[in-house]
Amino acid sequence: MKKTISMLLAFLLVISVVLTGCSSSGTKTEPNTSQGTGESTDSGKDANVKKVKIGVILYNYTDIQGKELKNYCDNYLAKNFPVTFEYQTATANDNDAHLAAVDSLISTGCNAIMSGYDTVIGQAMEKCDAAGVYYGILFGEAKDEADKDGKYNQYGNWGTQEQSNLYYSDYFLGGIYQFGADHGLELGKTYGEAVAASGAKKVGAISFPVFAFTDSLTICQGFTEALTKAGIEICPNKDTKALPAEAGFASVGDDTKAYIANYTDMDLIFGLSSGMDMVLPAINEAGRLWSGKNNGVGAIKLAALGYNESSRQYLEDGTLVIGGTNNYVQSVAYLFTLMFDAVNGKNWKTDSASGFEINGTINYPTFSNTEELNDFETYILTTIHNDFTKCPVTAEELKGVMKAYAGTGVYKDLTGIIARGTSEIKAARN
Repeated sequence: MKKTISMLLAFLLVISVVLTGCSSSGTKTEPNTSQGTGESTDSGKDANVKKVKIGVILYNYTDIQGKELKNYCDNYLAKNFPVTFEYQTATANDNDAHLAAVDSLISTGCNAIMSGYDTVIGQAMEKCDAAGVYYGILFGEAKDEADKDGKYNQYGNWGTQEQSNLYYSDYFLGGIYQFGADHGLELGKTYGEAVAASGAKKVGAISFPVFAFTDSLTICQGFTEALTKAGIEICPNKDTKALPAEAGFASVGDDTKAYIANYTDMDLIFGLSSGMDMVLPAINEAGRLWSGKNNGVGAIKLAALGYNESSRQYLEDGTLVIGGTNNYVQSVAYLFTLMFDAVNGKNWKTDSASGFEINGTINYPTFSNTEELNDFETYILTTIHNDFTKCPVTAEELKGVMKAYAGTGVYKDLTGIIARGTSEIKAARN
C-alpha cells in the first residue's frame, strides 16, 4: 500500500523509541562482514557458505505481523541457514528513527537490512551503499520513477537526484507487490463477491489516507465493480463520491464512527484501515456491530483487511464475512533469498541470467468460512500451530533456488514459490 496496513498502526501505538548508532559515511566498501558474519560455517553442506547477519526494521513485534516475522526468522530460517537476525523498532513516518535504526544495524555488523517501510529510501540507501550493506522493502514496492524528476514520488521517498540514482545500486534489492502486481484489483473483487454472497444491501468502505495507502483506491475499484454487478448500494465518501472513506492515522475509531453515522442503514463495511483491530471496535462502540442479538436495521457486518485472535469467533458468529492478511512468510522468504545469496557473492540483481525484477509478488490469502480459516491458520501462519513443515515457504524450497546452495538461481522459480495461494501451498504440503 506503499506502507502495509499493519505498519500504519504505528501511528496509533505512539511508540517512543530511542535508537542509537553511528552513521555510515565515506567510500563504498565490500559487503559488511564484521563481527564474524562473513566467516564460513564448519558443518555439512553449509561449509562453503558465509554466515549472514540481517537487520529488520518494523514498528513492533507483538502483533500478528511482527510475531510471524520473528517466528519464521528466528525459529526456522536461523535453524536451517547460517544466519542471525537483529531487530530494530521505528515508528512509521518517523524518518529520523528509521534512519537511526539503519545506522544502528550497520554499526552492529549487519550485511543486509529488511525494512517494513518504503519511506526515506534514498537516505537509507546512501548509508547502505556506502557501507556495502544490502537493503530491501518488506511490505511495499520499489517504483522505477526515481530519476524522472529527482523524486521517488510526491512524498520524496528517494529525495535528491543523487539519492534517487541509488535505485540502481547493486545494494538495493527492491520490494514487494503485497496485493499483487495489479495493486489489489482482483483482491477487491474477491472481497466484493464475498460481500455480495453475504446478502448485504448497503455497503461502505473505510481506509487509511490514500496518499499513504494508494493501493486502497485500486482495491476499492475492484470491490465497487463486484458490488455494482450484484446491484448493491454503495455508501460513498461524500467528498470523492466513491469508495473508500478516509480515516486519519490516529483517528480511525472516530472517523469510522462519523462515517457510519452518515448512513444509518449501512449493513456492512469494508475495513481497509486495519479492519479487525481498529474498525470493528469502533463499530462496536457505536452500538452497531452485527450479532445474533443485534441484527436490526443499521447493524453492521464486516469485511476486513486484517486478522487477529478474534477473527475465528466473529467469523463463526456471522459478524465477519471475509478476512485476510499479507503472507508475511512469503515476503520475508523472498528478501532473505536475495540477501543471503548477495552476501555470498551471488547477487541476482547483477546477474542478467537470473531474470531479476525489482519487485516480487506475494499472495494475499483470504478466508470466508471455517474451512478456509483452518487452512489459513495451518498453511499461512506459523504462530498458530508452530508446524514449519506446512509453512508457506520451506527451507528446502529456498535452497532449491538459492545460488549459494547450487539452486537454479532463476528469478521465476523464486517468485513461483513466494506467490502461491493457500490451496497451492496446501497441495505442496500434502
